[in-house]
Amino acid sequence: MLDYYEKFMNSYPGVPKIAQVWPTILAHDDVNTLYHADSHFLKFLKRNKKNLDNSFFFFLSDHGPRSGGMEKVRLGRYENRNPFLVVVLPKYLRKTAVQEQLREKSLQLMTHFDLHATFMDILHFQPEANFMDTSHRDVLPHSKGSSLLREWKGPRNCNSLPIPWDYCLCQYEKEDVDDKALEKKLGTFIAGKLNEFLEKEGFASQCIRQQYGETLDAQKMQLGENTLYSMLVKLKPSEGKFSAEVLETPSGLKLVSHFTRWGWYGKQGDCVLDPPRPLCHCPTPKE
Repeated sequence: MLDYYEKFMNSYPGVPKIAQVWPTILAHDDVNTLYHADSHFLKFLKRNKKNLDNSFFFFLSDHGPRSGGMEKVRLGRYENRNPFLVVVLPKYLRKTAVQEQLREKSLQLMTHFDLHATFMDILHFQPEANFMDTSHRDVLPHSKGSSLLREWKGPRNCNSLPIPWDYCLCQYEKEDVDDKALEKKLGTFIAGKLNEFLEKEGFASQCIRQQYGETLDAQKMQLGENTLYSMLVKLKPSEGKFSAEVLETPSGLKLVSHFTRWGWYGKQGDCVLDPPRPLCHCPTPKE
């Protein structure tokens, strides 16, 4: 894969180009296997230093680990939403105001929308300024994020940014939930919403309806008159571990996140294709 990437970089000299390599199998199921590729990446980076010194280079992951026991601790589940990202600027932009912007962003809340806005900035706006413009710029309609290369404006928190609560990395003060009846109520609500989602997507006939099993972790946080619950529950018959965020308002409960399944699920969802595969429990898993 890296060989094809290298050949592409060296083709069409003088023509601007973009390329993406996404080796999904490398560490998806086991974080320890990632290190087996260290020498391959190192050799690739050394061989292509000249090209990379004249490029914006992004080295990243789409999410952190979800199995191998990481889901058992809160920090592990937090890291799943805090994937690895390294941004390397072209050599002539290093030690400039652009790099200083990147340093500042490394200490602030960033979203996937901001990464997308950065790509749009590089493609549409920065060329006219030789990629050195750090002034704030709204990149709509290309993206609703903010470029990493430019100044940011306004408050940047989980209320002001267009992200669901399960992607919130801000360390708000939370309390443990110690009410078993409430835990069951919230877990039953999550199971119902999961079944409702699969039915809405047209998978009700293929996926067995799931029921609340037990609560593995539960925290709460006050948001004015509302209460936000961060839940990790086990559902049955799949015995799967699912996390979700539930908002309790005066008018009732509301799901304010996606569903994330943690740990291994084997062939349980093989009767459907992605994206709902981790959420589905098939009647008879394929052998």
